[in-house]
Amino acid sequence: MGYTLFESGRTGPSANIGGSDEYHIDSKFSTALGAEKARRMFEEKVKKYNSLGRNVEFSNKAVSGLVYDMSLPDEERAAIFDRAHNAHAARDGWYSLDYYAPTIGNDRFHKSAEGAPIFAIGLEDGRRETGTGGNYGFHSMMYDNNGTLIAKVGHGDDRFPETGEGLSLMPQADGAPTAPTSAPANYADMSASQMNAEYDKLRMAGDVFAAQKEGLAMHKAFFKK
Repeated sequence: MGYTLFESGRTGPSANIGGSDEYHIDSKFSTALGAEKARRMFEEKVKKYNSLGRNVEFSNKAVSGLVYDMSLPDEERAAIFDRAHNAHAARDGWYSLDYYAPTIGNDRFHKSAEGAPIFAIGLEDGRRETGTGGNYGFHSMMYDNNGTLIAKVGHGDDRFPETGEGLSLMPQADGAPTAPTSAPANYADMSASQMNAEYDKLRMAGDVFAAQKEGLAMHKAFFKK
């Protein structure tokens, strides 16, 4: 079964994210998933950040400054995941993670962590609900197809409740790049409105570089250049 990754707003100052530490992200996975599945889902977020030139850096005391490195062996990544969720204040029924998303080469105190994108991930056949408030800022709640809450992410800036369309992903082994499930679009066969819709989907998925690349391809196809 695949996953669906959503843009879920951006990081913000304390006053706009529910009152906690500014520019951080709080991500939770139900313990009902098991640590292995929860970690695999979390790693899809890490891969997305890495593709955007960003790291995931933890902030809780026991793992402060630790970067989640997808190049490490699987067992080492599993150990880091365990350390990170155990470092968070206990939340019954949840693997909880606090982290920042600065650009690669910088730490969480760098300005690049401000306004960083936040991503929500759920199961491909599940559903998503978004909201603002509850000391959690802008947030996403992810449910499976039985209506069970399995994951959530919050502390998004309540001034920017961005809720882009989901990007479907198929999980791959040991940190290999994850590919969208759909085949590359043939822009020559698309109308202008279809191209606009496809471009908006890429842009709202949060991958600026992919959107720019595909936007140029759409332009060339439309004007036959």
